[in-house]
Amino acid sequence: MNPRDLGAIIVGALLAIGLILHAVIPRYEWRVEGPNGTVIVVYDRWANYIQRAVYDDQGHVKPGDPFKPF
Repeated sequence: MNPRDLGAIIVGALLAIGLILHAVIPRYEWRVEGPNGTVIVVYDRWANYIQRAVYDDQGHVKPGDPFKPF
């Protein structure tokens, strides 16, 4: 096994570990709020931002500004 093969194996292993961690540790959490489920709250766990979006009667989305609580 030459150094180039070893490097390819290491890169492949790091990519596999990265894909597994990305699947296990999700970035976004979201939930539906409001009386009729018309409000969606999204929390970005990696950047620590919260954003709220409200659906009006016609079905259009009115997103709020991202908020960083800490």
